[in-house]
Amino acid sequence: RKILPKNSWKEWEAGLLADSFAHFLNFLSGYVHHQDSEAALDALTTDGVRKFNQEYPWGLPDFPCGEGVYAHHGVRFYSWSGGAVETNRYDFTDAGFAQTAVFDDEQSDGLVGRCNSHFGQVIRDDYGLNHLDEINGLHGLVPYLAPKPVALFRMHANRLKNAGL
Repeated sequence: RKILPKNSWKEWEAGLLADSFAHFLNFLSGYVHHQDSEAALDALTTDGVRKFNQEYPWGLPDFPCGEGVYAHHGVRFYSWSGGAVETNRYDFTDAGFAQTAVFDDEQSDGLVGRCNSHFGQVIRDDYGLNHLDEINGLHGLVPYLAPKPVALFRMHANRLKNAGL
């Protein structure tokens, strides 16, 4: 399944939105990085993901919702993800995730299906967070009882440290 058809009006809009957001981040950070939204969007299509996975297959599960190899050539693979879409009534981005989630055949975080998030050793795939919450996208605006994204990243950093990485 391709997320956006090639050369469509929606692709142009998505490219404009992605470039605008990237330029905004450049402005905030004080750095200027070249942006190629077309290449980024192509990487998110079914064909783009398939090509990437064929080139770098390590960590991919052998069967749906499984786990992949935990390490390859000294590189460890872990994954964790959310399984919620609308997580906070004050978060205006939840409405967008509610719309994108209808395209998933399984529970998702609004962008990535629960089983599709599996890579290497699966830590957990059902945190009460959506895709933007997972990266602390709106300054920690997450559900009251959900784990805080910063705490999840700190736990993961400790996991890596304890593994000698």
